[in-house]
Amino acid sequence: MKNNILRSISMIGFLFLMVGAASYAYAAQSLETPDGSKIELPATCPVCEMNMASDADVNAVIVFSDGKVVPFDKISDFFRYLLAPDTFGFDPKNVKKSFVLEHDSKKLIEPKNAVFVLGPETVPMMGPEMEAFSNKADAEKFASGAKDKKVLAFSQVSLQDVGPKKKMMKMKH
Repeated sequence: MKNNILRSISMIGFLFLMVGAASYAYAAQSLETPDGSKIELPATCPVCEMNMASDADVNAVIVFSDGKVVPFDKISDFFRYLLAPDTFGFDPKNVKKSFVLEHDSKKLIEPKNAVFVLGPETVPMMGPEMEAFSNKADAEKFASGAKDKKVLAFSQVSLQDVGPKKKMMKMKH
């Protein structure tokens, strides 16, 4: 009887330990941008409302002069936001810095120095996606062989290129 009680107490303790470890693993974390700003995770993309639970989910960031940091799960969402300030309610003059995830290095780089490959719509209704490269030769190599990919400089990307992203329909429970 005494052994059964001890076993039960041990099992309960183990379960609490596992739940605590799982909670800790999902606990809020932050990602630092090259300018020292911090992205608090988990976060939600303001364009498509996708949840970004870890630094691997963040593909672009805008840092505002007031310190607000807005992360994006896709580079195309970054452009949809940046090119439609009235839709998202911000003043472009208040953008202090921005960063995109470079395809090869997986590091955040400044988009004005990047070359973008605009690809086909990979998920129906979600619009085309983009990859950022630090040099044009790598971008052209990535785009080669695919007639439906375009290589663009930052200043060449338009809202028409990325198209308005349609939000996924939410299921009601």
